[in-house]
Amino acid sequence: MKELKRIVTAYDGNEDSKRAIEYGATLKRAFPEAVLTIVQVLNEKGENRIIESASAPGFVPAAGFYVDPSQTHPVTEVEHQLQMRANDTPSVFENNARIAESNLLSLLNEYNIKGEIEILEGNAPDSICAYAKQTDADLIIVGNSSKSGLERFFLGSTSSSIAKHAPCSVFIAK
Repeated sequence: MKELKRIVTAYDGNEDSKRAIEYGATLKRAFPEAVLTIVQVLNEKGENRIIESASAPGFVPAAGFYVDPSQTHPVTEVEHQLQMRANDTPSVFENNARIAESNLLSLLNEYNIKGEIEILEGNAPDSICAYAKQTDADLIIVGNSSKSGLERFFLGSTSSSIAKHAPCSVFIAK
């Protein structure tokens, strides 16, 4: 059997991906010199909302009601205050990344193994494959897709997309 030097295990929170971590832990014990990295991909999207319609002053379409323009502050002041607050608080991605990192550290402790943790951003199959290529991974371990046959037909499966585009061998845990 080929000596494994770098194992990438993908985790998304479902039971099959937890099983992938179990296999990763087993392989790490079998190849103690290998580097085990657990990756989780966050796909955060900002919220787009209409604040005010120029054609109907005072009407807020997103809220569905009328606001008397004489009772509100100019938009420039609100934008300035929001920008100041945005710089003081962590983004949604940063908060979710901290939570994900904490969960992954707990999993490493649960299986009593040493490993690295990477939080990636973007489309899961693309991000995982790019990370595996960048780090010269020998193996990617992913959980089986929990999508139904119809969902898989229209949307595709993360695990099958990784298997198709990965730069190395892929193990799909069931």
